[in-house]
This record gives sequence, structure tokens and C-alpha cells, in this order.
Amino acid sequence: EEKRLTFDELEVGKIVHGYIVNSTPKGVFVAISPGVTGRLRLKELPEIKIDPAQISKVYPPGMLIKDAKVQEIDPTGKKFELSLLKGVTLDQLSVGDIISGTVTRVERFGIFVRLKGSTVTGLVHTSELGNTKSVTLQSFKEGDRVARAKVIANEKGKLSLSLKPSHFEGLPEPDSEEEEEDDEDAAAEAEAKVTVDSDVSGEDEAPKQGKKRKISENVVVQAVSKPSPKIGKKAAPLEEDADLDEDVAPWEKAAAASGLSGKKGKASAEAGDEAAFVFAGFSKPDEEQDSEEDEDVLGDEDQEGQKPTKRQRKAQKKAEAEEARKAEAEAAQARLNNDPQSASDFERLLLTEGESSIVWIKYMAFHLKMSDLEKAREVAERAVKHVGFSDAQERFNVWVAFMNLECTFGTEESAAAIFGRAAAHNDPEQVHLQMAKIHERNKKPKEAVKAFEVCCKKFPQSKQVWLSFLTFLYSQQDLEGARKTLPKALASLPKADHAMVTSKAGTMEYSMGSAERGRSIFEGLLDSYPKRTDLWSVYLDAHIKANTPPKVAEANLEDIRALMSRCCTLSLKAAKMRFFFKRWLDFEKKWGDEETQEEVREKARAYVESQA
Repeated sequence: EEKRLTFDELEVGKIVHGYIVNSTPKGVFVAISPGVTGRLRLKELPEIKIDPAQISKVYPPGMLIKDAKVQEIDPTGKKFELSLLKGVTLDQLSVGDIISGTVTRVERFGIFVRLKGSTVTGLVHTSELGNTKSVTLQSFKEGDRVARAKVIANEKGKLSLSLKPSHFEGLPEPDSEEEEEDDEDAAAEAEAKVTVDSDVSGEDEAPKQGKKRKISENVVVQAVSKPSPKIGKKAAPLEEDADLDEDVAPWEKAAAASGLSGKKGKASAEAGDEAAFVFAGFSKPDEEQDSEEDEDVLGDEDQEGQKPTKRQRKAQKKAEAEEARKAEAEAAQARLNNDPQSASDFERLLLTEGESSIVWIKYMAFHLKMSDLEKAREVAERAVKHVGFSDAQERFNVWVAFMNLECTFGTEESAAAIFGRAAAHNDPEQVHLQMAKIHERNKKPKEAVKAFEVCCKKFPQSKQVWLSFLTFLYSQQDLEGARKTLPKALASLPKADHAMVTSKAGTMEYSMGSAERGRSIFEGLLDSYPKRTDLWSVYLDAHIKANTPPKVAEANLEDIRALMSRCCTLSLKAAKMRFFFKRWLDFEKKWGDEETQEEVREKARAYVESQA
């Protein structure tokens, strides 16, 4: 005979066995010893999906529970929680299963959900977040609980899930975890406290049945909140517990449900039937029983004392979940940092990151590295068709990669064909600019000039186009071409863009062309906009860089000071003039000495006095 466990002998992680005494939507209550009853919450049962209303059919009273693990112990209320979960694996999941879990990571292509009670993580793609576009990635954050998700794919070690409400039509709404925690005390009050005194003796019966045991049992069941449903007639009461004789022992209910007790529901040998199971030697002193009654009477007071303990348990659970989420995020990031090394690796990666342009571009580069141009083209074709219209930048990136591929390794005809398709599916201005820059990167200046000219004709009022063309010409040291292009740009652009385009041209002339011509451009510009401090600031920056090392061997300080002095004699507001004096003083602190700095301060004081 196995030693009977007491409550004090329980410890977290211990494996116990027992019989079900009650099954409710709040949990399955298991007696592992006289007066020692634990609860199995529905979420701790091994079934992936189970209807709470059918729990008593799946786990009927009298059923033997083996290898249940003690998860939590509440010494104050003499309660403990059990679990039958051994960790769900990918092999145990199939398409159509309903699971719950926690959001561990939010990416631009979807969210990762870790299954409850398991280390398995699945992906919910953005297209599977909901039936409408109102549900977006912004609706989720790391740590959110996912009440239910449906398995839609489980292939090659990758689990795909869906949160679309259409998958759960007709299914009962799941209880939230917070509600379950709030109802914990109320549900725990429904646990049955059992005392059984059994006396077993053998007796010969009919030859077919062999020997049957004659059972004489005294049963006491205490249910604090709701009495158990009556089955048949009442159980034989004890004299000292006559006020509880209306309750029927859970194992009597199990026997009656299975047809093994008589219609009267009495667990005795005279009924001619054998009970579903026998609690051998489950006797308990009256003192222990009386103490349990006292605990039930003072249940409300005990509940008040248990609140701090529950908060501590919640805090511990939250800390463990946070640690698990961090570990999951670090592991996922480590996997992403490892570049795929084969085509199969890329294909697996695309199952979860198919909307990412960088993955497709790396896949194309992988085939080019293997000198397989046709495979690279096939990947490019798949990419431009797969990446959806929801993310314009990602779609544009794969088209640019496709154009780059054809311009570098294809023919003029194939490049022109892809260019036309790209312009039809993306912003034409950006596609034309990218084509010109591709020729520039491929060191084909003539083709680049033609592409820029075509772009300027098609989009003459775009300052981005003209500035890109001017930058290209100056970088190619085509100073004559750039100087001819500037008037054309000013003639085509709106007047509001003239100052900015002219200042950019002047800056490039200073840095890549002639400093004198750059100065002439700024002088002409400031004649038209004499009070624009932003233009004066750009002019000063360009002039200082052009007249100090490393642009020149020796700094031309007098020329710079002449321009600074001119700025400080302008008729502008005091705030703007303060900007110029401070700029001059900063220059003298870097290139001058104490004497020149004092001269600037004197000029500033004279200006302030003149304005008083």
C-alpha cells in the first residue's frame, strides 16, 4: 500500500496521482489523498481544444489521473494547482487546431506567438490578423495574450497561425486569463473535501465474475459553495454529519453514471454491483475534519489574507514570462543574423519574411554569385509578383534590384522591358531617377546623361530631378554641362524653388568647380534675397571650406574676415545680427587669437549701443 500524501509533503514539481471528484468549467478537482484535493485548470489539460460545457464528459468523476505535476501551492488556503501539460511539440499540432499563447515579437510582416505551456512559436502573417484592414500590426504589442489562434500550416518546422474571426464562428468565446484568475477563489471553494472510511472484505460470487469485494463505506462530502447535483437517492448519512446528508459523494456519482451502483445510488455490497473505484484505507481523524469545517466557515477571512500571496504569484509569473520573451527575441534575432547559405534556406526564410525586399534581393545575389543568371531572373520575377501593394517601398526596392540585374547582366532590350514594367507599377519619376543612377553606378556616363535628360523632360518641375542631374554632372567633372544645365533648371522650376537649387549649385561649384564662380553664384543670389540668413549661412560655410585646409594649403583668413565683416553690417533684426556676430566669434576662436576675438566683441558692443 502506497503511503498517503499529506498537504505538507507536497512541493512544486512533484508528480502525484489521484481520482477526479468533480469537473466544472472552472477546472477538474483531483483527490490525491483524504482531504488533499488539487485543481487542474482547463488550460493545464493536454487537450488543445475542449468545450468547457463538455468537461464533465471528457473528465468524469471517478476517473484516474496519473502523472499530474504540482505547479503552485498556496499554504495559506491549503490549495494547490496541478498540470498535465508536458509541453506541446510541433509534431503534436495539425492544421485546424485551436491554440492560445503570448505575442513574443512584432515584425513588419506579422507577429510571433508562443504557444501556452510550450516553447513552440508560430507566425501570424499580416494577411491573417483579421478579416478586415482595421486590424493591423499596431493592434498588437509584445506580451499581449492571444486567446485563440488557428493552425493553418505546419510544414518544414514552421508553424503558421491565423487570428481571423471567421475561423472561430460557432465556437464558444474563450474565458480571458484575467477572468480566470479573478474567479480562482470562487472556483476553489467548489473543491470537494473528502473523507472516506472503507472496510473491504472478500466474498465468493458467481463463477463468471470470480471474487467480488464487499464494500462498507462511510462517506462525508463537504461542499462549501454549491452542493453537487443529486443522483438517485441520498447517500447514507453519518450521525455526526446529519446536516450534510443531502450531498452525494463524487465517486457515488461516478458509479451511478456508469451504471455500476444501483438506482438508489448507494455504494454498498448489498446492491449487487461493484463501485467504480475504492479509496483503500482513506480514513481521517475527526479532529482534521473539524478543522476543515472551521476553515470553510472562515473562508472569507482566509481569502482576504491570500490576496498578497496571489499578487506575488502574478508578479512571479510576469517576470518568468518576460524572461522567456527576451530569450525568444534573442534567439529569433540570432537566427535572422545568420545569412542563408543555400536555396532551401532562402525558401524557408521566405515563408515567414516573404514581404521583405532585402530577403529577395539577397536571394537574387546568391544565384548571381553562383553564376546562375536565369535562376536570379526567376527569383526577381517571383519577387515583383509576391511583394504586395501594401508596402510601396518594399515593392519599389525589388523592382530596382530587377532593373539593376538587367542593366548589368542583360541586354538593352531586356533592360528597357523591365524599365517599362517598373514605371507602370511604381512612381515613374523615381523609376527614371533610379535608371539613371544605375547607369552611373555601372560607369556608363553617356547612358546616364541620356536617362537624366529624359527624366528632366518628363518631370521638368521636379527639383529633385534637376538637383540629381546637377550633382551627377559636377561629380563627373562636366563643369560646362552643369553650368549650362542650371539656367535650364531655373527656367523650368517654379520660382519658389530657385533659391534652394541655386544655393546647391553654388555649393557644388565651390567644392567641385571654381571657388570664384561659386562666389559669383552666391553674390547674385543674395542680391535677390538679401535678408535670407539661411542663404548667408550656406554662403559662409562654402566660403570658409574653400579657403581653409584641407582645400587649400594655407588659410585665407583675411578674405573670410572681409565676408564676415560685411555680414555684420547688414540692416537686419537684432536676433539675426546676433547670429552673424556669434558665427564670427566662433570662427576667430578656432582660427584667430585673443586680439581678433576682442575686436569681434567690440564690434558687437558697438552694434548694441547703436540700436539702443
